This record gives sequence, structure tokens and C-alpha cells, in this order.
Amino acid sequence: MPGTAAPASEHGQEGKRVGSRRGIIGAAIASAAALCAFALTASTTAAGFQSSSHARAELATEAMVAAYPVRQDMSPGSALYLNRFGELYVTGDRRSGNGAGVASTALNLAPPNQVVFPEGVRIVDAGSSGNDFNWGQQTLFSALDDQGRVWTWGQAWGGPTLIGRGSISAAESRTPGQVTTTDTGEALPEIIDLQQIENQVYALDVNGTLWAWGYGGENMPTPTTGNKPLPSRANTTTATPGLGSCVSNSTGDVVWHTVWGGYVSAGGVATNGLIYTWGWDNSNGVSTTQTNQGCPILNQGANRVLFENYPDLYQTADGLTYDPQSLPTEAERTARYEAIVAHAASLAAPGPCSAPVRKTNGVDASECPVRQLGFSTRAPRLLLQNGDLYTWMVSTDTTYGFYFLGRPSSTSPADPNFRNRPALALSNVDSTVSGVGSMQALTRDGLVYGWGRNNFCQAVGERTSGSNACSSNVSADIVTLPRPVGGIPDDVPIARLSSTQCAAWATSADGGVWGWGGGTIVATGWVTCGTAGATYKIHDQRAATVSTPFGAPITATSTATTPVLE
Repeated sequence: MPGTAAPASEHGQEGKRVGSRRGIIGAAIASAAALCAFALTASTTAAGFQSSSHARAELATEAMVAAYPVRQDMSPGSALYLNRFGELYVTGDRRSGNGAGVASTALNLAPPNQVVFPEGVRIVDAGSSGNDFNWGQQTLFSALDDQGRVWTWGQAWGGPTLIGRGSISAAESRTPGQVTTTDTGEALPEIIDLQQIENQVYALDVNGTLWAWGYGGENMPTPTTGNKPLPSRANTTTATPGLGSCVSNSTGDVVWHTVWGGYVSAGGVATNGLIYTWGWDNSNGVSTTQTNQGCPILNQGANRVLFENYPDLYQTADGLTYDPQSLPTEAERTARYEAIVAHAASLAAPGPCSAPVRKTNGVDASECPVRQLGFSTRAPRLLLQNGDLYTWMVSTDTTYGFYFLGRPSSTSPADPNFRNRPALALSNVDSTVSGVGSMQALTRDGLVYGWGRNNFCQAVGERTSGSNACSSNVSADIVTLPRPVGGIPDDVPIARLSSTQCAAWATSADGGVWGWGGGTIVATGWVTCGTAGATYKIHDQRAATVSTPFGAPITATSTATTPVLE
């Protein structure tokens, strides 16, 4: 069974930092929920979110209100900030719309602007994504409010008619509009979670139905193929790999417990406790095959991890468990896996992941064994409730998924570290975020690790190869194993991570924020950050004034870890 230590190669560095922190971490982490809740009142809305109905009026004399980057944003060149009153701001690339009726290249280096919603709308989560994750393409924005309503603006590949609002003009797409109606003419139900992928939006409703809309050429998990201008139901599963209708080869509908977006693949955990995945870069988690997957399909590699780590929850009808050490051949392991799947799918009562759940700070804090699923470019990851983070890659092309592994890897299927099958990368993990070519993990004791492409210091906030400044492009600077992010004070426990494609932030339990990476760099396609364009994403709010509430932007190409909010 997996242990609880950080990677052996990092023990020394972790030891230097943990010793000075342990005395204060417990209380600090306990207060993290208060920091990340943007509401000030105790009332709860119909959708189960905290309400801030009168908070803004009560603090009308407060000149500047701190805004925090949203947890996971996938725009190639913009960033979204949210304050505790539910006011949303966009900075950087606004060529697809600034959320206030304007689309212009001239806004790329302009101060952040507030996104305009109808009076009384308070946003609790937001995100964005772009075609090919490339600076030269469109950006699609979405936001969820405290009443469980979805708002979108911008463009998907295929134009503004694919952002869930039906037939609207380009001009109309520059301002948020509510997504109200499904493709069957029903009112869109109350939404409890909102996710994005390349050119699609996924909305999970309170009953466990997934609604998907956007471009239909890939990443669309609906039973029928094609573009979806309006939300379309996506609960039908299949056993057939590939892109196509799953009506004729359906393995039945599931109720979703959680749904997880990503770059060019995605996944969900059903109430039967099983993991399903789909998208352009899908794999079964046990082989090197990459499949453009339409309807959700069981992910064998990810489910085997669940079965091995939680034998009390996952058994055959005869009570047998999945222990690969006692199943010496692949045929035996496959047979046991299939028997456990069949039993889980046949149970009349909800499985270990019970009903649909609202995430807390980007993770599932329920008793479900899956705390978080993530999907970087050809690089899935699975975080268990016990804190173990598993990573694997899709296909044999090391240009993409390889640098997200964060662990030793092998090309041999017989090796426990086979790169195309989930293997342990890091333990004691609370949550993860990812950029276009790098990622970060927050541990339960408030430490932040990073790995991946670090050519502009976007992975770990400091140079690890050579002596060039972070503003220089050093392509050889690649962090292959988890390494502590530099520049965060040793005595400060971190409570929350945020990321966009080429920048990341760490927020402490008392509201301090450190940022690193771009700067003005932008994503240039799938896994790289470069200087193809220039936008401001990190803002030093310590310099905020009444006339410049976001303070001063980081104008360098990229920056080492720097404090931006106290």
C-alpha cells in the first residue's frame, strides 16, 4: 500500500520547511474555509451556496476589496478574479469579450474590468478555456452564481452560438447571458458544479444530471454527436471506445456524483463509485492507446487504483477484493476487476459516492474515495481521499503528458512505474491545480510542490536550471519530480492554490497571496508558454488605491514567486 511520505528525492527540502511550520498549521488550515468563502452573511441560498445579500452595503465605506484568482482557469491569456461579494473581474486577453460588451486587443494590457451581471447576481465560481489552448484562438468564459444559475460569454470554436445561449450574435456574446434552456426545451435545473474543457462547458445539476454544450467535434459526452448550442443531457455510458453515438451500444445511464473538466479529456465519478472518462485524449489507464472518446467509458486503470486502496468499498458479489499481489497474471487481474465492476454497477442502493455533491474549494470533501480528478494535456491525475496522488500519461508521445507525471516512469508494462498506468507521485496531498505545461500540489500541512515545464519559472517559481532570470526562456528548465515552490516564507502555511495556463498563485489562510509565472507570457499551444502575445495576469494588490483597485500589474515577461496581497 502507498506510504505517506513525499518523494525520496525531496525529503531534505521538505524537512527544512516543515519543522518551522507544524506548530501553527493546524489552526491556520482550519480557517481556510473562511478565507475561500466570499460571502459574509450566514444565510444560505436555494442552491446551497452562502449568500452575501447585504454584505456590500454594510461595508460601503471600504475603499478597496481584495479579489482572489479563481481556483482553476484554462484561458491561454486571461485570468479571472473573484471577491467576497461575488463580483467577478477579468484581466488579460479580452479579444472574445470583456464581459462588459467590448472585445478588443487594446484591453490585453489594460487594468482588470468588472464583468457585468444583472443586479443582485453574485458569482461563486468561474473559469475559461480556449481552442487548442493557444493564444491565437477564442476564449469561452462561464460563471456559476449563488442561486445555481449559469452565465456564459465569449466564443467557442464554431462561434458564439455554441456557448449555451442558442442563436446569439457576436456582439451579444461579449456580455454574460444566462443559460436557461436545454435542447429539449426544459428549463436548465439548479446547477451545483460548473466545469470547462477546451470548447465545451459541463454543468452538473442537483439531481446528478450532466448538461454539456459547445463544439461537438471532440470532448462532447452526449449520447448523440454534433455541436450542442444548448445544454444536452450526458449521463449515458458505453463500453465501446471511440467517437460516435452510444445510443445503440449504451451500457446504461448513471447518476453523476462529481464531474471533472480538463484540457482535452474529462471524467466523472458516478454514484456507483466508478470512474468514467472521455475526450480527445482518453485512455483506459492500462495501455498506450489514445482514443478520441465520445460517451463516458469506464477507466480501468483509475478504477483499479480505487479497488486496491479501498477494498472495504469495492468487492465482487462473493466478497473478493482486488489485490494485484495475489493475482499474478494480467488475465486474473482483469477478471477480478470486471467482477468488481459488475457488482458495483448492480447494487440497488447508492454506492460509496452516494448523491451528487457540491465541491469545496475544488475538491470532493465527502466520503467518496475520489477527492479530485484532473486532466492536463495527455496527463490524467487521480487524488484519493487518503492524500495519495496518482498520475499517468496518454499515448507514447513524451512531448505532452510525460512532464506532468512527477514520478519515476518506465515504458515497460511489467514495471510498477509504467508511465501509461496510474502510479503514486506524491502523498499527503490536499488538492492540485495545473497550468498548460506544469502543475502544483498543496499538501495537507500547507506546503506547495510544483513540477513540469519551468522555462519561465511557472512550475516552481524559481529557476532550477542555470542562472538566467525568470523573465528569460530556458527551455531546458524542466522539473521532473515534485519540488517545493520557491519564495513562499517557511512559516506560512498555504490554504489554497489557483492557476491559469502560465501563472499560479498560493493563498495563505490569513489572505496573503504569492504569484509566479506570467507576467506577460501566454500559452502557445497544448503544453508551452511563450511570448507570442502579451497580457497581464498577476497584479500586485499591495499597491492598490481607490483609483487603481488592482494595484500594479506584473509587467515582466515572467516573475519568480512574489507577494501580491497581504
